[in-house]
Amino acid sequence: MTRLSVALLGLMMSATTLAATGINYDGTTLELNNDFTRSECGTMGKNTMPETSGMACSRQTPGYIWAHGDENLDDDRKIVAIEPSGTLAMTVKINTGSSERDDWEDIATGIYGGKNYIFVGAIGDNDLAYKDAYYIYFFEEPAITSGTKTVDANYIRFGYPDNKAHNTETLMYDNLEQMFYIADKADGVCHLYRLPFRTDYGTGVQTLTEVCALGNGSKFNLCTGGDITPDGRWMAIKNKPYILLWERQGDESLSETAKRRPQQIAAYQEEKQGESLAWENSSTFYTTSDQKKDMPIYKFTRGGTTPGGGDDPTPSDIDSTAKAVNEVILSNGYSAFINSGETIIRGWYLEGTEAPEVASYLISEGATWTQNGNQVTVTAAKGMSDTYTLLIQPVTPVAFTTEEMVFDGSEGSWIKSAYGWDSTKKWRFSKTDDDHSREIAGKTHVELFLPACDTVVLKSMSTERKVRFYINGEALGSETKLLASGNTLAVNQSLPFMLTIASAQSSGDGGIAALRMARKAGSTSIDPTTNDKRQTTNKFLRNGMILIQRNGKEYTATGQEVK
Repeated sequence: MTRLSVALLGLMMSATTLAATGINYDGTTLELNNDFTRSECGTMGKNTMPETSGMACSRQTPGYIWAHGDENLDDDRKIVAIEPSGTLAMTVKINTGSSERDDWEDIATGIYGGKNYIFVGAIGDNDLAYKDAYYIYFFEEPAITSGTKTVDANYIRFGYPDNKAHNTETLMYDNLEQMFYIADKADGVCHLYRLPFRTDYGTGVQTLTEVCALGNGSKFNLCTGGDITPDGRWMAIKNKPYILLWERQGDESLSETAKRRPQQIAAYQEEKQGESLAWENSSTFYTTSDQKKDMPIYKFTRGGTTPGGGDDPTPSDIDSTAKAVNEVILSNGYSAFINSGETIIRGWYLEGTEAPEVASYLISEGATWTQNGNQVTVTAAKGMSDTYTLLIQPVTPVAFTTEEMVFDGSEGSWIKSAYGWDSTKKWRFSKTDDDHSREIAGKTHVELFLPACDTVVLKSMSTERKVRFYINGEALGSETKLLASGNTLAVNQSLPFMLTIASAQSSGDGGIAALRMARKAGSTSIDPTTNDKRQTTNKFLRNGMILIQRNGKEYTATGQEVK
């Protein structure tokens, strides 16, 4: 027994030593990245998705993960939306038309032309039989509701620059360049390739461009998955034993980034059939394995976990890394938002109008803000800095109709909400308070982009909620209650406009469930004469913030009273 214990201890010490040592990468030992902690957050059930081959986090409905299996024939041509716990939310069947490649190996999500897309890579080729018949299926990402729906997918067909067959399991998409990055699964030196995303390639064969070799083949080969953060700052590529991490510097292309030596994520432990990696934001990603049984889902969180157990970094964590932007107001009155952990400041404006600029911002005490084009650098008092990307996109208003529109989650092209769609809360917003981290998360308001009309009737979910309404950033009346039976607003707009519903609650979540528009003015529970008093409203700038003075009181541009 003593000899066995000593032997086991020796093996444990050896494993610890290996885990603490970077791998050999292109002749150099890699630096270990110790910023992430690993926790088991859920289970990918074999009945939900057997042999999970790819995962990607939803951008249309944050908080969910899309996943697909290894074989996709006939009725199995589908993806599923799950919660990080593994709970199934929705199934989407995919009609791929005349293309019927079944070896789906990876999935990615991204933004193009102001719309959220899903990309599925039919890129596997174990027998090296296809050469130039590899496909990326793409379609607009549906809002995640419940049940099953079917979508029609377009595709991009591609081949490799050497005109040879390649087996591949890694498909990634970079929002900044609107570029696919693809790493092959070579049993030797893996290579990275790229291809710009366009929706009009047609049915011809596109040729990838080779970027660079990855590693020396002895320690990092057989790439099985990867992903790029929504802000484009980080790229992670994995094989079964390791995950490597590249950080983009400044405004360089990701091709330049990939040619530098990466770091190795120390928290990762080998997953026997680990093929999936999905970034939720720049601080959190998920992995799981491709096996015909229930498999754990792992969550990796940068900077540790909160006391509550494995959520996004706390405000104090964010301040310590200089991610200290509390509020950004655009010149069209829109309160931009940052999804938790991301470094993208998202804003929207009416199609056909001039793109807005940053009108004011609120950052943590002692920090400084520097803006260069669409790049913003915030430097904390202690000298640490972080870079944000301004992503301000046009929105096409919904077409006018006299019919009542009962929301089912598919309205995401003209309704903008950081919370997104929820089958219970509908188009959702949270309470409002003095916690600016909630404000910048965009969770306190919902924007609707509407056509010219005289009245708008809005219905809440089953419970009435305290709200404020704004037209193109200007307040419409004062605080009121959004009713389940509906509020009629006299808007009198001769052009398309942006209608904002801002929460005025102190607790609880709210949401909007239906909308009706009319060309003829109707009665209103909001006094329309309030808008006639706008000429008495004074705007001024104080400490980098736009303040509005009305009736002896001061308000922020989003309507919060300044005490």
